[in-house]
Amino acid sequence: MNSTRNFNIKWNKDNIPIQITGENVVDLRNAIFEKTMVEPDRQKLLLKGKFLTDETRLSDISENSLITLMGTPSGNVYQNTNKITFVEDLTPEEKARILREKGEEIVHGLVNLGNTCYLNSVTQVIGRVPEIRNALKNYSSNNQVRNVGQALPVALGNTYKALDTASDSITPSQLVQTIKMINPMFAETDRGVPRQQDADECFQIILSNIKEQLKNENSDEKFSNNLIDELFGIEVDVEYQNAEEYTEKKNKKEIINKLICYIDNQTTELVQGLKQSQKENVDLFSDILGRNSIFVKTQMINRLPPYLTVQFMRFFWKKGNEETGAKEGKAKILKSILFSKIIDIYDLCSDSTKELLNLGRDIETKLLKEDKNFRIENVEKTKNMIPTGRYQLIGVVTHQGRSSDSGHYIGWTHKKEDKWTKYDDDSITTVNMTDILELKGGGDWHMAYICVFKRLEVPFSE
Repeated sequence: MNSTRNFNIKWNKDNIPIQITGENVVDLRNAIFEKTMVEPDRQKLLLKGKFLTDETRLSDISENSLITLMGTPSGNVYQNTNKITFVEDLTPEEKARILREKGEEIVHGLVNLGNTCYLNSVTQVIGRVPEIRNALKNYSSNNQVRNVGQALPVALGNTYKALDTASDSITPSQLVQTIKMINPMFAETDRGVPRQQDADECFQIILSNIKEQLKNENSDEKFSNNLIDELFGIEVDVEYQNAEEYTEKKNKKEIINKLICYIDNQTTELVQGLKQSQKENVDLFSDILGRNSIFVKTQMINRLPPYLTVQFMRFFWKKGNEETGAKEGKAKILKSILFSKIIDIYDLCSDSTKELLNLGRDIETKLLKEDKNFRIENVEKTKNMIPTGRYQLIGVVTHQGRSSDSGHYIGWTHKKEDKWTKYDDDSITTVNMTDILELKGGGDWHMAYICVFKRLEVPFSE
């Protein structure tokens, strides 16, 4: 855990003490912003004749060092009809309101109510999808809880409304009580202490529970009448081939809402793990043999959703060993699995889907030739868009620890460009994309467990 450090900030004629728990200068800039209202990108920090960079670690700066701040707020006074109020005289609520009026993104954390980091992290990452966040806020404003099915979408909507208007972290009591009511396992305790729960199980329970309540109001051509399947639904073509009788095949279509990244000794990278999970052996009844047989199940993606959820298969059930005294229970795969800002899942798709993606990729290539600075993640959405098979990472839930029944979860969401927000319960910091890519695993640091990606598209015209 990070230690608390003290610095003195010299700004004009003022000497401002700063106490901070953070990792690098990005955290220090955020703390200075709270005291001075000088936005982080307008700050120049001078220490012993040298400017500090965002990558400088706070542990490399001596305790109580004097750091000179050069910079002014983009608007350092707020004027109303009665008087001029200076920034330092504003309450936290007034500061937050003014910044929101200026279009600044103000984010806040969720207080941990006893091993509820699994819920806090998932709530922040799901809230990064604006269509869901807005739909839940509208739902909670227009509905009262009349049955169990309405309890969670109302609680989530109220939580997001509170986060969007708060001046500090909020305590999600209603949300915690509701999730425990829906799944009593989440209310289990060990010697009076709430037990840690699995974040992916919480993620899936939330989506499943709000699915029937959130309708897809889009009047254009749509995939599903419910918003969750519209945003997350992955349609796959599934083939079962009998390993003993090759002429026997069974085909069907399924809708799933996440992909699994399989991890074994050969897995080194995310998309590679996704490909490995496309095939598995299952035990099914054979109509030809008249008995159960091993079938090879293969699934190919037929529909790419606007948002793609990926779960890293890091936890498995480990059998006990009487000779060594090892107990059975959930164990964790710590192996490093690389992932990137943009992934390409073209090879996971069916042939018919690849035909559509080829058209989108041709348009992408043409746009790149016309403008060498073209970046697909910066394309503005228009009415007619076509997918390319590429997705941009926008949210991560990480886990630190050796078992899903213990440890700590943190949520990370994309802010803008290469800036991200780290949600460690009620502690909020800004980090860089390089910090996100370090969540690959391979040790005891936080490692990616759930990733949410946004579909990247290009404009299409006949």
